[in-house]
Amino acid sequence: MGQRGCGKSYLGRNIQTCWPRRIIIDTLGEYSDQDGTVVFTFDEFSDFLTQRKSDGSDFVLIYQFDPESQLSDLEFDEIVRVAFYFGNCQLVIEEIQEHSTPHSMPHWLKKALLTGRHQNLSLLFTSQRPGEINKTIISQCSHIFVGKIVEGNDLKYIAYFLGDKAQELTTLPDRVFLYRDRSGSVTKVSNDF
Repeated sequence: MGQRGCGKSYLGRNIQTCWPRRIIIDTLGEYSDQDGTVVFTFDEFSDFLTQRKSDGSDFVLIYQFDPESQLSDLEFDEIVRVAFYFGNCQLVIEEIQEHSTPHSMPHWLKKALLTGRHQNLSLLFTSQRPGEINKTIISQCSHIFVGKIVEGNDLKYIAYFLGDKAQELTTLPDRVFLYRDRSGSVTKVSNDF
């Protein structure tokens, strides 16, 4: 999490390299065909995964779609459903607040969060607006990285899981994050790999 330009996309891309099979929902169109195979329709998406399921090869599949489309909510939920059943991969969702609100979450996203580990499904989310993220997402995160944030409501929300350390977020330099691990410990880490 963090404001635009703090280094969260850079950090996210480095974390992704731990998984040889990735499905990326590219909400803002930040990925290109140099990053992997880009698809624009659900048919292309499902055809690609059907082939990879049979040959077992590694891949990076980037799904780009128009978030203003009337079908985007249904399409998003269907993408997550297919990723859930495909299993043995990482599902990356850029700007998760575009697909879930504090008060609602698509059915298959919730299922992936709560039971995806049984499918060997790893989930990675990014967000510029942590205050707009559903609490179920935060409660299921094993690792949380938060970069510079200055917006008051976001700071209040983050204080629930970072405590007094949240005040440090307003002065963090780019590519430096507060990291909360599974035990709840919070440390400062740099993203200059």
